[in-house]
Amino acid sequence: MSLGWCLRVALALWTAASAGCGVIGGSERLTDAQQVIADMKIGPTDPQAADLKIAGAVDHADRRYRVGEPIVLSVQVSQQAYVAVLRVMPNGVATLLFPNRRQANARLAPNSPLRLPDIAADQPGVVLFQFVASTRGDSWLFNRKPQVGADFAELGTTTRALARDIVLSLGGHAAAAASHLALRVRGE
Repeated sequence: MSLGWCLRVALALWTAASAGCGVIGGSERLTDAQQVIADMKIGPTDPQAADLKIAGAVDHADRRYRVGEPIVLSVQVSQQAYVAVLRVMPNGVATLLFPNRRQANARLAPNSPLRLPDIAADQPGVVLFQFVASTRGDSWLFNRKPQVGADFAELGTTTRALARDIVLSLGGHAAAAASHLALRVRGE
């Protein structure tokens, strides 16, 4: 094998791994509407502020659920930050899961996992969870309230506009970070 061939294979594997966040189990992919949210460019404007990290987790290591099964979702930040958690369905319907009616304060302490209320796996398909953090809490994302009687704020289905609004609302922040995970919900 030539060195050039090995480098091309390594580059292809690296590219596949970096795009792998959109893949679950190798065959199921995010929809275009979900991928727009997953691809948002959120990060520090100051290299010194790159210490802010955010991570989300679910209670099933294989990230597979059945319709009707509760999804136990948690989020953690590496330093004190304001946090938002979005759920994006395959059709682009986006919901702000945190902050929410029961957990209205978006500010989280470092290295203290926050468990969100159980989320119902209510329809089959790939579900994207997007986690966003900032050291500043002035983005609309951290202050959006659900409608009266609702637990979560509905953000609509225009994910391109939503992604643009989120990135703009975080613009210029000294420290911001994002991560995402996708899971699969199967019918009964």
